[in-house]
Amino acid sequence: MDIEHGEGVGHIIADAEHEIFDGLNDADLADLDDRFAMATFRKGELIYSPFDRGEAMFLIESGRVRLFRSAADGRQVTLSMLDPGATFGQVSVLDEPMHDAYAEAMTDSVVRILRVADLERTIGEHPRMALNLMRSLSERLRTAEDQIEALAFRPVPSRLAGKLLELMDRYGRVTPNGIRIDERFTHMQLAEMIGTSRETLTKVLNEMRDAGLIDVRERLVWVLDADGLERLKTSS
Repeated sequence: MDIEHGEGVGHIIADAEHEIFDGLNDADLADLDDRFAMATFRKGELIYSPFDRGEAMFLIESGRVRLFRSAADGRQVTLSMLDPGATFGQVSVLDEPMHDAYAEAMTDSVVRILRVADLERTIGEHPRMALNLMRSLSERLRTAEDQIEALAFRPVPSRLAGKLLELMDRYGRVTPNGIRIDERFTHMQLAEMIGTSRETLTKVLNEMRDAGLIDVRERLVWVLDADGLERLKTSS
């Protein structure tokens, strides 16, 4: 991890569409820019773990970050995948002294960092940012609740159908052969997104392909029948 601090980090915030800066004017953004350090992380590098204190808020400038939890036997479940513009981090100002999950760079990533003391001051000076943070946390909570419901009550094919539809909405590109999810994920990564084993994930992917719902080539998924996946998502 490489970190730059202070003046000269660059006026990146003013050019980015971070969710917490919605509604702030150019003067506000310019004032905020120098408060954020900038760090770079290589693919697969941990940004933080549950053993680290929650002393900062993180904003994704570029790349992708995965939040996950790990069991004692090494199994992992992905809580969320975050793209540029998203915020993350469990800060101690919210009475949680330690992080509650792992954060890992899924690709080479650039992340902005705002320490707790600066976060408190910034929220006091820019109330709109506090409202944006509350909105972001509420959306993250709703997503987590939906994931818990899926893990508890839906079978693996339903969970996978829902995840593929989500990835299609986020990364889909229309092609003559269907909607291609323009990001490559391994079977293990997909399995960890829906809380199953790699072997089960592979079996269900093959069943979906045989049913004409999807195609898989070179670790890319084409959605051939979105309506069929939607029906499978809601099946029990």
